[in-house]
Amino acid sequence: MNAIDTIFNSLDGRVRAGWRLLLQIVLSFIFLIPLQLLAGAIGGTQLQIIAGGIAITMGVWVAGLILDKRPIRDFGLNMNAQWWREFGIGFALAAVVMTLIAGIQLAAGWIEFSGFGWERASSRNFLVVLGAYILTMAVVGFYEELWTRGYQLKNLTEGFCYGGKRNRAGIIAIALTSILFGVLHLGNPNASMMGMIVIMLAGVALAIPYVVTGQLGMSVGLHFAWNVVQGGFYGLPVSGIPFRQSVLQFDMMGPELWTGGRFGPEGGLLGLFGVLLMLAMTVAVLYRKGYSMSVSPEITRPPSDRYT
Repeated sequence: MNAIDTIFNSLDGRVRAGWRLLLQIVLSFIFLIPLQLLAGAIGGTQLQIIAGGIAITMGVWVAGLILDKRPIRDFGLNMNAQWWREFGIGFALAAVVMTLIAGIQLAAGWIEFSGFGWERASSRNFLVVLGAYILTMAVVGFYEELWTRGYQLKNLTEGFCYGGKRNRAGIIAIALTSILFGVLHLGNPNASMMGMIVIMLAGVALAIPYVVTGQLGMSVGLHFAWNVVQGGFYGLPVSGIPFRQSVLQFDMMGPELWTGGRFGPEGGLLGLFGVLLMLAMTVAVLYRKGYSMSVSPEITRPPSDRYT
């Protein structure tokens, strides 16, 4: 193999998967830096998160066209009726699990109801603040899944798929992207080793629907609901980030080992239980819907197979 072959795969006319991953990150930062600076000058944290989501999406879109030779829909975004049904299923599953986590804390006396969000003194309209939070969590659920699962996992699976061993490649890709997903959250406020481990396992739970179906609908639904129900409805910290105007207001007082303390459920044993339950429920639903519990051919299908 000569120097050019280490970078460019002449068989499919594309840059190799490892280089695609690296160059896509560079492209994302090219979009991310100016948009983040602009958002920071105009508004606060939520606007910066939305700007980050736009930048990451643009990075995947441009990298897809230039490096992968794919339209952005090939990264799990074939948003037809089935995609939206699976999004709804994912949303419902995560909402049920998060409600169970909150219910256990309430029954154990680890949280205590203190009122409703609209009763909290604030100069800002409650519905506007809540709506902005829901939008922000929708953006987070979308762009984190598009980048981590849609782009990275797909390319890693392609890169490790030697000899047609798609399932082996998928397992490696799930492991690597889930580790990265956990490590990236170490920079969040009040992060802990327990939190990183739980978020790594959450990465596995979010990856399974994508590798099995080839689409991000269920993964985005799971991610969005986990965040928005946890923070927007029950007012529990989301990976260390609090939201003060949730629909329900609770005072937290339970043991940090179980509740996760100021990091939220992901930092405690209840979060670990919730993620494992969500994973089991997701696998059960996929199996019931008739999916083969293996890596979908959609994940490793070359662009030429689709467009020739």
